[in-house]
Amino acid sequence: MSSCTLMLVDDHPLMRDALRNLFDAEPGFQVLGEASEGAEAVQKCLELDPDVVLMDIRMPGMDGIEATAHIVHQAPRSKVLALTTFSTLEYVVPALRAGASGYLVKDARHEEIVSAVLQVREDEMTLSQSVANSLANNVLGDVPVPSVRRSWNEPRNTPPADSSAASRQSYVPELTGRELDTLRWIAKGLNNNEIAEKMKVSHGSVKAYVSQLCDKLGARDRVQVLIAGIQSGLVKPELTEDLTQ
Repeated sequence: MSSCTLMLVDDHPLMRDALRNLFDAEPGFQVLGEASEGAEAVQKCLELDPDVVLMDIRMPGMDGIEATAHIVHQAPRSKVLALTTFSTLEYVVPALRAGASGYLVKDARHEEIVSAVLQVREDEMTLSQSVANSLANNVLGDVPVPSVRRSWNEPRNTPPADSSAASRQSYVPELTGRELDTLRWIAKGLNNNEIAEKMKVSHGSVKAYVSQLCDKLGARDRVQVLIAGIQSGLVKPELTEDLTQ
């Protein structure tokens, strides 16, 4: 497998230095560049075309959420992994809706950050445990989460126009047995390789099932597939293990 190329976005130079030192010490990674705010991050991402962008959320000027939306729209090959101090849903949900493929808090262990970057590059969901628990509790609780949809293009299969929680829960798309099994394993926090082993199918087959789930649930990625599956009542999350593992 080729090296994983990165761009580091954080307004604190010490944090960027720490991340660069971390990945310089890891074989198979190459840091292509850095940025200290969102607009600079978007421009450099277009120039450098990294596999993964590690994105802080709160920065002066254009923040990480707006920068993520621009990158997802203008440079869709690059995946965005939010890496920030803030784990509240006030930041998590907008970041995921903007297109972030994962969300980690900065107290994550070094090996968790490395693992998360590799998972994001392979189109797999990665969330810090505290973020996953907060997201699941909120979706299952009384406080509504913004409805799941693509940031820039409407999916072919969408829930009813009424975006109330009741309407989202009443919209239940028809899934095949394989698709439903895949969704249930996603809800347990398994990555694609683990799901393939459980279902005794190839990794490519699992990616196809996830793609079909995205289409049917009106989601962009595994994170939004899980949210949509919970909102539709198809699954309940079993987040007893860290989703970054």
